[in-house]
Amino acid sequence: MRNIMIEETTLFIVICGLVMLLIVSSTMPFRPQMWVYPLARYIAYAKVDVETRHMPVYETDHFRIKYTQSDADTVHMIAEAAESAYGPVTHELGYAPQGKTLILVQPSKSELRRAFGWSGNESAMGVYWGGVIQLLSPHVWLTSGDSVEEFIHSGPMVHEYTHLVFDYLTNGNYPRWFTEGLAQYMEYLVNGYEWQTKTNALNGKLYTMTELDGDFDHLPNQSLAYRQSLAAVRYISEVYGDDALQGIVADLKNGQGLQKAIQRRIGLDYPDFESSWQRWAVINMDHYTENH
Repeated sequence: MRNIMIEETTLFIVICGLVMLLIVSSTMPFRPQMWVYPLARYIAYAKVDVETRHMPVYETDHFRIKYTQSDADTVHMIAEAAESAYGPVTHELGYAPQGKTLILVQPSKSELRRAFGWSGNESAMGVYWGGVIQLLSPHVWLTSGDSVEEFIHSGPMVHEYTHLVFDYLTNGNYPRWFTEGLAQYMEYLVNGYEWQTKTNALNGKLYTMTELDGDFDHLPNQSLAYRQSLAAVRYISEVYGDDALQGIVADLKNGQGLQKAIQRRIGLDYPDFESSWQRWAVINMDHYTENH
């Protein structure tokens, strides 16, 4: 009975969303991406919220955390990490989403994969999509005795909350590599964390910007793609200043394309930007050692 009720409610949400879309499209024929994307995101959010309405909820000033009973002992830690991320991320991006952010804690890797239709061995500690942050239960990846401070430092909250705030701020007007670079940059600023592996050194063969722009999530060496995206964002901020990075974000918010925003804010066309950040990264970014 519960499954039938959820499916009917979800269908109702989708139908209402489509009706709203038709109404809005008849009155706002210009720049449709600026209103279609938020509507689609709201429908995705509402679907998750309805389908998880039976779950316990823990609320903080800025978050609603849904969890299973197996994570009742971790929800306070998740709440503390979420609130710790709120201030730095909203300050750096100059924007705070309205209302409380929904966090859904998945009890296992298989449940997280099922939620996103993943097959194979895809795995993540956290995922942002459709206005919702979904986290893998800390029980799965934290080791016994790890503290709240360790969860805050090495966990996914700063990263995923940056994705969410940036997504709401720009209404999805960004390439994947840039939002991943920005999320990692916030982790670097807040926690001093960088994802380094044996295979993502920046002094070897790199992906081109065309490859990063074109199919970021399916590039064979994901750790290298992520490392490059962080390097490009750090280059903008550390060479041209935080005002330049915030200016690019503001241009994306206003509907500008990333390439034009970069040229406007730092004075480099895309090919020159590519060669410049790559040279800078070899000299200024840390390289993997066995101690990392």
